[in-house]
Amino acid sequence: MEEDSDLFFAYSRRGDVQSLAALVGRHSTWMRALLRSLLHEAADADDAFQETWMKVIRSAPSYRGGNVRSYLAVVARSVAIDRIRRSGRIVSLDAGDGSVAEAAESAADSAPTPGERFESKATSEDVRRALRSLPEGPRQVLLMRIEGELPFREIADELGVPLGTALTWMRAATLKLRKMLGGER
Repeated sequence: MEEDSDLFFAYSRRGDVQSLAALVGRHSTWMRALLRSLLHEAADADDAFQETWMKVIRSAPSYRGGNVRSYLAVVARSVAIDRIRRSGRIVSLDAGDGSVAEAAESAADSAPTPGERFESKATSEDVRRALRSLPEGPRQVLLMRIEGELPFREIADELGVPLGTALTWMRAATLKLRKMLGGER
């Protein structure tokens, strides 16, 4: 299986639409879930999904390499924020509580992958409702980590917050979701 960066370069440099189709296929599930959680409405998320890929296509010639999944997450998040701003909705950036050490400890990965865990629960209305109830900052960190599988440093850079804030938001989101969903559910 070809690497994402090879596929992206094949499309951006040679116009190989099969490579683009492969990228869309690989990344559509998590990207749609990310957009749905940020925008809350399926129709908005679908429109943002299309808009995200159009931006990716337009910017393909300027792509210089790097983690494609991170790049796609940044573009998707940017599209969602633009849509929120245009709609006039207000976004909360409440920080939550918890220490950096606790957040780092709770964020450690174990098998299965974060994306697999999230996908198995993503169909649950309880989980969607719980995610919507999170403050914007913690929700974005959680989704970028789980759906985008981005490292915390990249998440912090993308959100324009210190690493400690991103870790604290992750901790706050995790604790609130556990409480709302009844522990290990």
